[in-house]
Amino acid sequence: MHTLEAKTRPSGKASVLRRQGVVPGVVYGPAIESTPIAIARRDLLVLFSQITRSSRITLNLQGDGKPREMDVFLKVIDYDPITDEPVHVDFYHPEPKRPLKLSVPTKITGEAKGAKSGGILNVQFRTIPVHGLPKDIPALITIDVSELEVGDSIHVSDLEFGKVEPLLPPERVIVTVIAPRSLVAEAAEAAETGEGEVEAAGEEGAAAEGAAEGES
Repeated sequence: MHTLEAKTRPSGKASVLRRQGVVPGVVYGPAIESTPIAIARRDLLVLFSQITRSSRITLNLQGDGKPREMDVFLKVIDYDPITDEPVHVDFYHPEPKRPLKLSVPTKITGEAKGAKSGGILNVQFRTIPVHGLPKDIPALITIDVSELEVGDSIHVSDLEFGKVEPLLPPERVIVTVIAPRSLVAEAAEAAETGEGEVEAAGEEGAAAEGAAEGES
């Protein structure tokens, strides 16, 4: 579990906070009021290097009244278009016992056998939408492609989702190894050549049969 320290803040004065090395944000959800917060930029950057968009984060919120601790998910990050520094961040606090929908990133591991022999690994889904309780949402769905040959695929039904339900059809292809265009073109050319030879042989056979009938 990842943790993040934050403080409540008054609305406004976001530019002042940023100059102080602080990123303004907000945390909201169905069971809490929308609360403006402030996070040290360095802490936020460390967190970003460790999580995915479906990682569960424990937010330790200090400020008005008693400190609060809540599970949140990263919802929106706004970046400065010039410096690429985060300038605002939104966190979502779900109800613990109510299922939610979230897109979980996929992580490809291994090198496909088909890729080693010239095929191309084609990842069709970088994230997979799932439905389940917040505590059961995985941070990543790991997919081992080591055994895939050219033409092989991994479908939704081949993956392990734990206690959450994937929101894609079981037959949907997630990753596959395809032949490069050059090999496809060669195969097509070979097939066309083969068909021509069969047709020519058939014509010769028909002519021979005709000659035989004429001779008789």
